[in-house]
Amino acid sequence: MRTALRTSVVTVALAGAMLVPAAGASYAAAAAAPQSAPASAPASDNSRYEGEPVYIGEGLVAVLRNKAEGPEAWIREVGPQWKPGDTYMVRVVTKLDRTLPHDKAKGLDLELTQAASARPVLVVTAADGSATSHPLPAGEASTDCRVGPVGQEIGAGMKAELYLSELGPKVLLFEAGDGGRGFAQLDRTHPSLPESAGIIARIVNPSSARPVFEWKTQGGNDTVGRVAFPAFPKGCKPSYAFTDDKPVTKPTTPSPASTPAPVKPQTAGQTSVVPKGPVAAGAELPAKAAADTVDTATMTAGAALIAAFGALAASVVLRRRHATRD
Repeated sequence: MRTALRTSVVTVALAGAMLVPAAGASYAAAAAAPQSAPASAPASDNSRYEGEPVYIGEGLVAVLRNKAEGPEAWIREVGPQWKPGDTYMVRVVTKLDRTLPHDKAKGLDLELTQAASARPVLVVTAADGSATSHPLPAGEASTDCRVGPVGQEIGAGMKAELYLSELGPKVLLFEAGDGGRGFAQLDRTHPSLPESAGIIARIVNPSSARPVFEWKTQGGNDTVGRVAFPAFPKGCKPSYAFTDDKPVTKPTTPSPASTPAPVKPQTAGQTSVVPKGPVAAGAELPAKAAADTVDTATMTAGAALIAAFGALAASVVLRRRHATRD
């Protein structure tokens, strides 16, 4: 019996020794997991977004570029106190290029003119009608495969502009007032507004040869509006393979008592957001995974300790019974 007792005591000691480092190591791993990359990690490279900054009013600058990506005007919000030499790598409001040469921001009408030429020009028109021109750096001319904008009133004080380029169909939605503030943008990868938008606006068959824009901004008996996109210019080909057209919604008029069924937003494939800022270096262990690691290690070691205590208790009981018999 003494031998069994000593064996049980050794087992308990070993279990305790196993429990402490296992739980400690797991806790240390969990504590270290959320730490960011070391301070020695290289800074992100912003050369892709650098260019010639020009103040265009309303607290905005246009960062003008014309390199391998083609002419670009990145419109960034810097505040009314900005002056040449100040930083301009701040929040992006919109970006103009050959596929999207027109947009509006803070009451300003922005258009990248002569986009296919070697010297495009950014034209900024204020609410009072005054316009300023800002030439981009010289670049290489290209074939202009863009069609648009084609304007379309869709009701509820909103307007749509339709574009078509080698990248596919695109729709810009603008609200009335405030110089035509931008509401949303639809394209091949995001062809439909979400249900929470309160209106229907979508590109039907966004990857086909004959895409169609549909909308419905009013309830009740209003039918779904529909307009086809322009055809591709001669000599221009899309950068994607056409898919088969799906049937377009029939223009039916619902009865007064009926309620339009919610429209599920269409998607043209799973995309990962990007993003818009640099990706931090180094991998991080999620907090939940770290917590699970601690719990698993602690429970495993704890089970061994409980089993050891059970063995010790059993040996003590057996010893007492033998002592009673003696």
